[in-house]
Amino acid sequence: MRPRASLSAILRIVLGALFLSSCSQLQGVEAVLEASPEEGAVPLRVEFRISGSTHGTGESGTFTLDFGDGTGSVQGDDFGVLVPHVYERVGEYQACLTVTAADGRMDVATVSVDVFESVPEGSGVGEKAYDFTALSTDGQEITLSEFRGDVVLIEFWGSWCKPCKQSMPHINAFWETYHDQGFVVLAISTDAQAEDAVAYLEANEFTGLTCIWEPGGKKTRIKQLYEVDWIPRSVVVDKTGTVRYNGHPMDLEADLIETLLAEPFDPTSR
Repeated sequence: MRPRASLSAILRIVLGALFLSSCSQLQGVEAVLEASPEEGAVPLRVEFRISGSTHGTGESGTFTLDFGDGTGSVQGDDFGVLVPHVYERVGEYQACLTVTAADGRMDVATVSVDVFESVPEGSGVGEKAYDFTALSTDGQEITLSEFRGDVVLIEFWGSWCKPCKQSMPHINAFWETYHDQGFVVLAISTDAQAEDAVAYLEANEFTGLTCIWEPGGKKTRIKQLYEVDWIPRSVVVDKTGTVRYNGHPMDLEADLIETLLAEPFDPTSR
């Protein structure tokens, strides 16, 4: 009886090992799809990575990658390659990866790709505001694009300019009302000397405004970049960096500022 019991135990061990080996071959089929980048302006070149996928053990599996834009799919068995694709049309696409194991088991993964119209840089309404970096009169480095998520008023002015002196209290009132909601004023001085701009702002208690001065006076670099041919001039940039107003400061209304401040903002948006 003892030898028979031992044989039975050995058989159970062997059968159990075979069962576990069989189960391990039924595991590990997973489609993993990554896209870089996931969004951008048309035409957009995207590289798809599928190397994170698994297709069981034993024989190699295959994949089918459909780009979601009607251009056809790519098939293969080398999961280590990057698969490039260029999206030629604006739209939101669902790329789909299907992984098939040698025994027929399958798994599917998708990733979204957002292709949008390119927006030109400029100073006109609807354009991406020209980016710039400059020093404020108190020595801070100011870069416009770092204010994403805020509403920015770029005010071109000069202490020598009589119309500017009439409009600056209007601009300062906006700052006092909305600065705690994410409203920023970059006051681009066209004065011949930085001291003239600073003295004017301090004398009128407009010290909440961020004053920027560069050599050049009436032909300062940023003024020329924005093609400002008369002052005072207000350029309002929304949370995404898009120009929403370009005109005389006295025509700028609180309703617009409140509307822009209320707009949602996605930090990962374009």
